[in-house]
Amino acid sequence: MEYAVIGAGPAGLQLAYYLQRAGRDYVVLEAGHTPGTFFRNFPRHRRMISINKPHTGWHDPEKDLRVDWNSLLSDDPSLRFTHYTGRYFPDADDYLRYLSDYANGLNVRYDHRVSRVSRGDGGSGGSAGFEVRCENGAVFTADRVVVATGFSAMNVPPIEGIETAEQYWDVSVDPREFTDQRVFIIGKGNSAFETADNLTEHAAVIHVAGPRSINFAWRTHFIGHLRAINNNFLDTYQLKTQNMVLDGDILRIERRPDDYLITFAYARRDKVVQLAYDRVITCTGFRMDPSIFDDTCRPELTINDRFPALTPEWRRSTYPASTSRDADAVARLQEAHQRIHP
Repeated sequence: MEYAVIGAGPAGLQLAYYLQRAGRDYVVLEAGHTPGTFFRNFPRHRRMISINKPHTGWHDPEKDLRVDWNSLLSDDPSLRFTHYTGRYFPDADDYLRYLSDYANGLNVRYDHRVSRVSRGDGGSGGSAGFEVRCENGAVFTADRVVVATGFSAMNVPPIEGIETAEQYWDVSVDPREFTDQRVFIIGKGNSAFETADNLTEHAAVIHVAGPRSINFAWRTHFIGHLRAINNNFLDTYQLKTQNMVLDGDILRIERRPDDYLITFAYARRDKVVQLAYDRVITCTGFRMDPSIFDDTCRPELTINDRFPALTPEWRRSTYPASTSRDADAVARLQEAHQRIHP
């Protein structure tokens, strides 16, 4: 087999579409029983921050895609996400329906959770370059492995006692469970403020904390920074209610019988304080999980070991340089794209 693609989310399905159109020999291995397993769990409160705008005033499909951040490329006009919902910030369940329809006809193997990826002894010479093993016992060999799982592991910073805190991954989304409680949220991104917004009506006090000031997407122009849809909590801080945003380092988290004790060092003043809370929630984003790779092909990580170190060709940084066969494969995919979207 030429390609083994791990993950049937948006990236894996889009690649599968072009591999199929180019006549390549491929398989997509998906851990869940449907595409987009990540979106079954995240975002926790089900509101996505990717723009969906069916009504643009234009009649040019290419221009429409500028304000359609969810549709995958296809020559089938019915496979536009704008047909599935009119909400500007769509519900994640609508996206799951869309991905399931898009995956029809693609070579996706569901319930195939990959447990190990190993490097083989060849590629173009007849023996496969990689061996991919799944938890269900299935084994696939492929010249190339493409990891299309996104960042599926929680990023947990090295703070003493952080293992005692609750995580965005599985903390309750029922705000009534936080009624009259003091809540400390670690993180200043979308997951942190999404969580804070959800708790505002019931929690007694909410403090959102992190070492740096907030990066607002409208200021940085990076869509992954805090979006306006998630920053309603800031009103409750700026208008002098009991909620706060704290800049500083969390030095220690101590779980006591009835509460948590946070040791906190403020960023702009030489002061260390201890603060008590009923609940502590870690909302510090995601990271790559490299545990499926053995020593023959484990990628190097960068930026606090959160992301894979990649070359400009999207290969892991320690992988050999491109071969002429790789270049030919890229050229074929580009040609297929040009035929579909001239």
